[in-house]
Amino acid sequence: MSAGTRRRPVVVIGDALLDVDVEGTVERLCPDAPAPVLDVVSESARPGGAGLAAVLVAGHGTPVRLVTALERDEPGRRLAGLLDGAVDVLAGEASGGTVVKCRWRAGGRTMLRTDRGRGVPVSRFAARLGLSRVLGGAGAVLVSDYGRGVAADPQVRAAVARAVARGVPVVWDPHPRGPEPVPGVTLVTPNLAEARRAADVSDESAANPEAGLALAGRLVDRWDAHAVAVTLGAGGAAVRHRDGSCSHAPAPTVDEGDPCGAGDHFAGGVAAALAAGRAVDEAVAQAVRGAAGFVARGGGSTVRRCGNRWLQEAAEADVRPDVLVETPRSRGRVA
Repeated sequence: MSAGTRRRPVVVIGDALLDVDVEGTVERLCPDAPAPVLDVVSESARPGGAGLAAVLVAGHGTPVRLVTALERDEPGRRLAGLLDGAVDVLAGEASGGTVVKCRWRAGGRTMLRTDRGRGVPVSRFAARLGLSRVLGGAGAVLVSDYGRGVAADPQVRAAVARAVARGVPVVWDPHPRGPEPVPGVTLVTPNLAEARRAADVSDESAANPEAGLALAGRLVDRWDAHAVAVTLGAGGAAVRHRDGSCSHAPAPTVDEGDPCGAGDHFAGGVAAALAAGRAVDEAVAQAVRGAAGFVARGGGSTVRRCGNRWLQEAAEADVRPDVLVETPRSRGRVA
């Protein structure tokens, strides 16, 4: 492939974390408390947060640049090593300790999760990263916000706003502790709980397309976005556009799996599809199918490094092709 035809990268911006899974077996309780004893069998680590979104996109062959903040403590160096070679990392400085999320698991299920570290970017962490140049050369931008401060940084937001003005597709994956999206982004991708919170809706009705479309309708105006896609888990995703048109991307039927990382896979899949020239509805439908397969194959706990790529371990995915039917985009308006 010549330089003239080389694909432009997806630029992922956000808070990179370190995810650790400790796997073991449980056969007894503590003698001094009603707590299970986990006999550790193995431990595995992978990039988390925006780092996971970045390596999942890169694992499918899309060039990726990750803009984040990293601290030079032991977990930070470990995280940097996991990212090295898999994605092009542009990192400013962070403080407060690298965020480490550890899941203690037995029998394929999480018994407990422990979190430590703050991972806050220092003031003007992005000053020397050349964000305007980096985003100007992007095929698409994914803001993967994990509420630690990267997406709230004024220089980051200004650079994203300039990318929006130039017509670069921008996907914003929000977090309850993070800022609102920069106005004018191509697509915002809250899950149902995040959409309810952002829309100040306390109704916890079923995760159905109608509920998703109603929430997306509220948020597309509030956030001044071109479109909002509310993800509904097994219900797929409901998309509402600024012009009032809408669509629903149904999820394939899969056996129960680990949903850890599914949101990152979905948001990254949308960004990669937009970078490849897909329309929003087509990109969302494609990403829904990809995320369903990701869950069926075991989710984040099955992601391992293979050479310079992070891929899921080979597993039998029960994704039934009879339900892979896209719903055409509706031109009707939903109240």
